[in-house]
Amino acid sequence: MPNKPYAYVNVFFCILLLLSFANFTRADVVEMTAVEPMTLNTQELQWLSEHQPIRVGVDGYFPPYTFINEDDQIVGMAVDTLVLIGQKLGIEFVINDEYRWPNIVKNLQQKDIDIVLTMVNTPERENQFLFTSPIVYKSLVIIGKKDKHHIHNRSDIANKTIALVKGYQYTDKIIDEFPSVTPFIVDNMREAMEAVQANQADATITFFAAANYYQLKYSFSDLKFVAFYEKNNANESIAVRKDFPVLANIMQKGLSSLSSAEKNAINEAWGANITLPKDYQDVFEFAAVAGVLILLLSLWIVQAKRNNQALIIANTNTNTENANMALNELKDNLEKNVLERTQQLTSSENRYRGLVESLEDEYIFYQHDIEGFVQYVSPSVTHILGLTISGFGEYYYKYLTDNPKNKLISGYIQRILNGEKLAPFDMEIFDADGVIHAFEVLERPMYDDEGECIGCEGIAHDVTSRKQQQDMLYQLSHYDDLTGLINRYFFKILLDENIQTCRKNQQPLALLFLDLTRFKIINDNFGHSAGDYILKQAAARISTTLKGTFTVSRFGGDKFCIALPNTTADEANAIAIELVEVFQQHFEFLEQTIILGCRVGISLFPEDGQDAEAILSQADSALYEAKKRPFGVALCNKQQALHNKRRLIIEQGLRKALAEPVVDHYQLFAVYQPLIILPSQELAGFEALMRWQHPEFGLISPAEFIPIAEDTGLIFELSRWMLKTVCQQLVKWHAQGFDFKRVSVNLSALELMSINLADDLLAVITDTGAEPKWLKFEITETALMAIPEQSIDILQKLIQADIHVAIDDFGTGYSSLAYLKSLPATMLKIDQSFICNLIHSAEDQAVVKAVINMAHSLGKCVTAEGVELQDQLDFLIEHHCDVAQGYYFSKPMNADDAYHKYAVIINSMDDGAH
Repeated sequence: MPNKPYAYVNVFFCILLLLSFANFTRADVVEMTAVEPMTLNTQELQWLSEHQPIRVGVDGYFPPYTFINEDDQIVGMAVDTLVLIGQKLGIEFVINDEYRWPNIVKNLQQKDIDIVLTMVNTPERENQFLFTSPIVYKSLVIIGKKDKHHIHNRSDIANKTIALVKGYQYTDKIIDEFPSVTPFIVDNMREAMEAVQANQADATITFFAAANYYQLKYSFSDLKFVAFYEKNNANESIAVRKDFPVLANIMQKGLSSLSSAEKNAINEAWGANITLPKDYQDVFEFAAVAGVLILLLSLWIVQAKRNNQALIIANTNTNTENANMALNELKDNLEKNVLERTQQLTSSENRYRGLVESLEDEYIFYQHDIEGFVQYVSPSVTHILGLTISGFGEYYYKYLTDNPKNKLISGYIQRILNGEKLAPFDMEIFDADGVIHAFEVLERPMYDDEGECIGCEGIAHDVTSRKQQQDMLYQLSHYDDLTGLINRYFFKILLDENIQTCRKNQQPLALLFLDLTRFKIINDNFGHSAGDYILKQAAARISTTLKGTFTVSRFGGDKFCIALPNTTADEANAIAIELVEVFQQHFEFLEQTIILGCRVGISLFPEDGQDAEAILSQADSALYEAKKRPFGVALCNKQQALHNKRRLIIEQGLRKALAEPVVDHYQLFAVYQPLIILPSQELAGFEALMRWQHPEFGLISPAEFIPIAEDTGLIFELSRWMLKTVCQQLVKWHAQGFDFKRVSVNLSALELMSINLADDLLAVITDTGAEPKWLKFEITETALMAIPEQSIDILQKLIQADIHVAIDDFGTGYSSLAYLKSLPATMLKIDQSFICNLIHSAEDQAVVKAVINMAHSLGKCVTAEGVELQDQLDFLIEHHCDVAQGYYFSKPMNADDAYHKYAVIINSMDDGAH
């Protein structure tokens, strides 16, 4: 019986120690793996030689691990790791162009790709794929709005609307664990955070580093980290096809060969060395348990003293033998208990010391009184700030910087002293060398034995590195890295803010859209280094020219935007003219003189729009008009804006029409106008012409959409579509036995810029099964004379392939007789402007006769365009024109009508011959 109290104490003490140990085991553990030597065996090398390149699936919406950047390139931490593995092992990786997660998994299942770069390893997936060790370590966190306080921990998401990403592994798990959650399903993490910001969801559960990236890049300033959902629960590995175990071994070797320095370099490059928010409750729980242990130790010492007193009494007992037995038994128990307690306390002390030492790079523990005098500071202050413990015995505000955030600290502390629980707050402190350190501080009040508040104790977390990374990410996402000006994204935000201010103060605002002229020529002739230099110099000229309040942005490429609050139309026009004059001064680059220029479009608030998007669109319209004016400046014009809007709709519709010949009634089609031999009026062939039926504007003339296609670069795709369509029709006609002679297809002047044009055209003809002898290409006289030598070379190749060439709109340009004499064209087409007034204009008659005589003397045929009247036809026959074309014979018709009209005629003529 006398030993039972000790047994109870021992059991209770052991339980507490186990709880303390469990508390320690909750700390995050960083697994340290040694770098393995990079050796591939013969089997692996042989496998690689037979299976390269390795096809890789990458999630395009998973920053900063993998994502598509503004240049439509796939980048990120995991991508850099993959590149490094490829360099070390000599592997060629090819990233698949499917970036949506569900489709990526499907591609791996169907073996359309070989690996998925990042995938959570689950028992279900292990049945389908092979996995490496983790390439990405992640924790799930809950992100909510700063102004809402109804979610404090993971259990609070019950009965809430939570934004979750479709197809992600954790989404189904969360829904299963919390059936009462209303899922708001989105396609990617950015949309999830936007849903929370727009109050469509109460919170989102996502990955910490990704949330941090999106919050900085897209300025989700009203969102905050609420709590952990699970720590290190969703580490991502490289997933490999089940039938490629050798590849799985190779990828594992590649991962194992990466050193800590290489991994840290990649993390730092993407701002991912971000310490997870600490669960301060863990630290305080540990402190509480340690306090309980100390208290129990004190009680044990008191009990030991009482036992000693009992021994003294036993020594005086008359029953010496019984006393000695009791003494020996008590002594043995005491020695055993002392040994056990000593071992337990030593173990607890070692764990505590290990915890403190592991935190010495980041955390400072301290206490101060109600006046702010620091009474205690942990030794880590020397390691972090270079300050001695003894030298820190001052008021805390002595070490603060003049950052405005520090002025709020005294108010925070007063509220804490009053018993209020506050979230961690920011603090900036100078170290011994005068370098600024950023801290995140959590404080709680201290009380004496009577319950009186005597000061505060706190934990200061050094987040300097994280702040620097956040600042770097902010800089990258808000500023142009070449010129240092704000980028398009940030400019729109600031422009809307400027508009709101001007609306409140009833002030105007002018927006200048500036475009550099001849910049492409500089890039092409001097290289991109010259182009970069010119852009930086242009940014400097704009900034130094402007006065007063303004915001300048590099809006993209060689375009700049300038916001001028409280500026009228006349003032904006004067500033624009001044900028044009400034850019007329030449630039110097590597002793080369570069002549540049600029054009400026101007829009105004509130006349031209009520928000940033509206006045940006109007300024862009004005810039288009400014390109036509000699002085290069234009204000927004309502009629011009409508014209530009129509032009934009046509451009967008043309892209859709080219994506698929018939999509939502965006229909491109070809028509055929016959060419007639004179004077017999037999069929000489057809000219294929393009038509476009637009769903909103109806039938659009080529005279309207062809120039837009040329301006936007769509002309190349449009021309190839037309040639392919015509060739397919000719193959069909040929199979029907229709002798269509030759069919003409028009070429754009821009196409002649490509020295490979002839080869490209012949490739299309061959691919469709058509024959070159069925075709004739028409090119305008003006286009030909733009680059005559190159054009002649291209036409020579076409002639050699048995394709005929015609010079269209002849007489409207300024052909050199020397070029015309050597021109490999088989036909000249007289422009219809000379035919329409042929009967009444002696000048037009003279031109037509001269062209016919000159062409015949050079061995070329002549076609007259736009013939509509009998008198015109008679004149052409009289002067020996070879071919005629126009409404007199037929309007352009579809392929079926052309076949039925002219194939029947030809067949009936053939029948008559028999």
